[in-house]
Amino acid sequence: MQIDQYFQEEEIDNNICRWNLSVYNCKDDVYFRSVYYVKVVIAICVSLLDSVLIIYRIGIKRRNIITPYGIASIDGLLIFTSLYSYAMIFHSINILKGEYVENFIVQEFSFQSQYIFLLIAIQIYLTGTLNASPRYQGSKFYYPRPRVANIISFVTLIIWLSIEIVGIYFVGNTRNFFYTSSNDDLKMKDSVFHENKEKYIRWTYVTYHTFSGACLITFILFFFFGINLTKAAKRSLEDMYRSKKIKSNVIIPIQIALFKMKWINGACNIIMLSFSCLFAAMAFCEQYIFNIENYISVLSKILCISMNLIPPALAFIVLLSIVYGEARTDIISVFPSTHFEEDEYQMNYTRQSQEI
Repeated sequence: MQIDQYFQEEEIDNNICRWNLSVYNCKDDVYFRSVYYVKVVIAICVSLLDSVLIIYRIGIKRRNIITPYGIASIDGLLIFTSLYSYAMIFHSINILKGEYVENFIVQEFSFQSQYIFLLIAIQIYLTGTLNASPRYQGSKFYYPRPRVANIISFVTLIIWLSIEIVGIYFVGNTRNFFYTSSNDDLKMKDSVFHENKEKYIRWTYVTYHTFSGACLITFILFFFFGINLTKAAKRSLEDMYRSKKIKSNVIIPIQIALFKMKWINGACNIIMLSFSCLFAAMAFCEQYIFNIENYISVLSKILCISMNLIPPALAFIVLLSIVYGEARTDIISVFPSTHFEEDEYQMNYTRQSQEI
């Protein structure tokens, strides 16, 4: 019997083919399809908003992004976020329209490529954050110089991306329909199932844990460098304001830039921490997710929502924060007197800053 015949409706009902996060769903069809419909809507919103921002920053603001410093900034974040949104749309349509899986390697790549693009986007933006992080007296952590930070970021990117590409190939190559079935008779009929199972589990562990570790490292770096950059920027702004090196009407756009940076860093931290936890859970749960117990079914639904809806929603929040910052900065640049007295942008000297 051909593999596509196992995906006929009567075979699905008889064999209780379980849900897999990256292949065609064959149980609880309405529930999981609704998740992917919502994901498509969010992905389209992300792609449209991202495209508008790219056109605005490159076309209207004349930003030159064809440089290392141009890519390692919000512009690089926007470019790879757009690739992430396109990968989401492709994967969702592939799941919703496909009746059976013709190539598991392509299917696995379409699943993981969306998260790879998002991690690359955040890691590139992290490089820009590292470059912009000044050193000031009282720092408790050592912050490498921009060239060292760029080398570390680039080497880390090459290592985890190479492992991911190799892992995607072996995971897709060893996965088959019989593995996703709870019917032991079907598994016994597959001569290569037992041969591939050990290899499949091993490469699943390697691939998902590598991605989880890369996300965790990026989260830690973003967390500490984000704190340092925010504190250093605030202190520099207060020092320049007290020494009258900057005028009062310049403070508001700078404060907005700090506000935008906090939103972006906060959303990136949440994305990386959630990715780290989710992919670590997937590494352990992948081999159990096809059991027929009820708690496994609930687990699969939780993982499905976590992987498909939370990341694009957070990416949309990041883009909204960029839109807010760009809009407020332009409005204040044209009409500075209308926002000069807003309480949220007033200089608040802390006791620590007054003593320094």
